[in-house]
Amino acid sequence: MAGEPILVVIFLRGGADGLALVSPTSDPDFIAARPEMLRVLRKGDEAGRSIAQDLADVDFRFHPAAAAFADLYDAGDLSLIHASGLPEATRSHFDAEARIERGVFGASVVPGDLSGWIGRWLRAAAPSGPMPALAVGAMRPASLIGADAAVAETLADLVIGQGHWLSDLLQARLATGFGDHGPLQRPMADLIGLSDVVRGRFWSAENQSLHPYAASVDYPQDNPLSVPLMTVAQTIKEDLGLRVATVDFPGWDTHVNQAAAFANQTATLSQALMAFWRDLGALQQNVSVVVMSEFGRRLQSNTGGGTDHGRGNVMLVLGPQAKGGRMIGRWPGLANADLEEGADLAVATDYRDVLTELLTGHLGLSDPGRVFPGHAAAPLGLWG
Repeated sequence: MAGEPILVVIFLRGGADGLALVSPTSDPDFIAARPEMLRVLRKGDEAGRSIAQDLADVDFRFHPAAAAFADLYDAGDLSLIHASGLPEATRSHFDAEARIERGVFGASVVPGDLSGWIGRWLRAAAPSGPMPALAVGAMRPASLIGADAAVAETLADLVIGQGHWLSDLLQARLATGFGDHGPLQRPMADLIGLSDVVRGRFWSAENQSLHPYAASVDYPQDNPLSVPLMTVAQTIKEDLGLRVATVDFPGWDTHVNQAAAFANQTATLSQALMAFWRDLGALQQNVSVVVMSEFGRRLQSNTGGGTDHGRGNVMLVLGPQAKGGRMIGRWPGLANADLEEGADLAVATDYRDVLTELLTGHLGLSDPGRVFPGHAAAPLGLWG
């Protein structure tokens, strides 16, 4: 089914441990740095699935809770970019998230411009559908700041309570100022039009409720990612003009007792994402998914059975458009001389290089400088 390309960004907030998700199991420095409970094993019932790759002479394996990711990788739908991240070092969650979502650094920063990278893409692409962007999470991420087009936080935000066609959220937005001129004119008109479309598609006047979404597969029950990803799938299937969606998944700050918490988070992520992917069916050909976090964790475990804030991490790109089933980029290694500040997996691939290839190779952006000004992306070969 041909259609406009769509990008789904899943942000793992808290700093996910990429060394545990995609683990260099045979690396002697990794083995020396962590106890067995914080490593992926190569033998036994809890062994991780091996990753076929020629990036380095290391036996990389998926965390055992990431079996769905291993299936997608083996099927050629999933690419891995290890040792990726911010070009500027910071171990502050808030600072790292802000920098990643803005996507501008140093001389590229324009005073007073707080726009995010997705917001700049929306301005450059000027998509025409009623719902070009969807943010699913506690709040709109900074990456969407600066978008001229309407952005729905959830479908329910723009559908109404009993007896009214405007939701409380939309009424509040309209109350902030609306007229026939000024910067509010287009977004307010877009919001009204979007509310009408969503009301017509999803609202049952007879039952005074939203139509339930009939997924084509069973999503995992009691999984906090199932409903957000079902919302994205529903929006895609309803052909509302969606071009980019963001989904927040918090809870990755594993300073203490990481083993159990990380396994639960990883199972939640991989199982829900697999259900979402299967639910799309033929629409998979229009969709790419990128999974990212603000930074990784330190190589050395701490005394609390966890890991502290680090630097390099792994990014996942899912979609048949990319040449999947590969680890790409450069693996810097974990020897002490190769670590950043003698403690962290170094950043060998700027995260913007990955996003640039998604924007150009998948979304068809001709001038990536409009999204990442001042950045000359190094080619990774996701599409080659």
